[in-house]
Amino acid sequence: MTDKAASHPELSLIVCLYYEEECVEEFVAQVRAALKDQAITYEIVFVDDGSQDRTVPLVLEMAERDDRIKLIQLSRNHGKEAAITAGITYARGEHMIMMDPDLQDPPEAIMDFYRKAQEGYDLVFGVRKTREDSLSTRLFSKLFWTFLNRLTGLDIPENLSVMRIFNRQFASEFLKYAERLRFIEGIFMLVGMRRTSMAVAHHKRFAGVSKFNVKKRIALALKAITSFSDKPIHLAIGTGIWLLSISLGYGLWAVIRKVFFNVALTGWTSLFVSILFVGSIQIILLGIIGNYVGRIYSEVKARPVFTVFRAINIDPDEEFGDEREGCVNRRG
Repeated sequence: MTDKAASHPELSLIVCLYYEEECVEEFVAQVRAALKDQAITYEIVFVDDGSQDRTVPLVLEMAERDDRIKLIQLSRNHGKEAAITAGITYARGEHMIMMDPDLQDPPEAIMDFYRKAQEGYDLVFGVRKTREDSLSTRLFSKLFWTFLNRLTGLDIPENLSVMRIFNRQFASEFLKYAERLRFIEGIFMLVGMRRTSMAVAHHKRFAGVSKFNVKKRIALALKAITSFSDKPIHLAIGTGIWLLSISLGYGLWAVIRKVFFNVALTGWTSLFVSILFVGSIQIILLGIIGNYVGRIYSEVKARPVFTVFRAINIDPDEEFGDEREGCVNRRG
């Protein structure tokens, strides 16, 4: 058992887990090696987001031997955005650094981020020098960030890494954002304050496969756009006006041909195609509007962002401040 870590260490590592039994022990080993000779106190705050493999037992074993290792076990799978919020809620460090356990972002870069933050920045984003992802993943990422920035005006850095560091003041401001359906990168940009970015190497996963599949990527894209932009609503209005203009013009043209040239339009093909086209557009536009209405429905219920099943190596007297109460529901 190590000496008890300070209740407010200099650095908190916030690491979200979801079926990471193949990576979590190696991640801890590499973090310990990277920080072994550094004069800095730290803790590792693991947030398990509903894993059903050996991820939690492995973390519990390590937490028994080292009280710098914390575990926040959520009651079910809430999604990574909620898990990150839980980690920030429970972390006690003066600086907090977000990482994934798959070792794509190298632990040896931790001190580089810490030293960069010491230059006076509240937030330091990691930007990947290169990407070791598949071609389809890189293409989706490129399209996603370009489209999102144009719709929202957030100016989020391209090739953004999960790895980033921020101070306690930034974390406190972040936790004041109470939306239940959240897009973390967007909220980080809204918080503002002094921020910069730095390049970080991107490696292949140590083991396993990414749980962030195409379906989850699309869901995140829709969440991000509807959370930070009302331009799809304006697009719906513009499309409606455009279709109205076409229909009026087409009707006027048909009247002119009949009255002045005695030529009547015949055939069902054009009518069928027109009805199908307009009907499809209407369904799409209703879907856009329904998405926003659904977000309103979810927000007005004001449910907690996450529910905690149990917290290991967490001081119950220092769990969270008043600004965090709306985010969490304790179950154990």
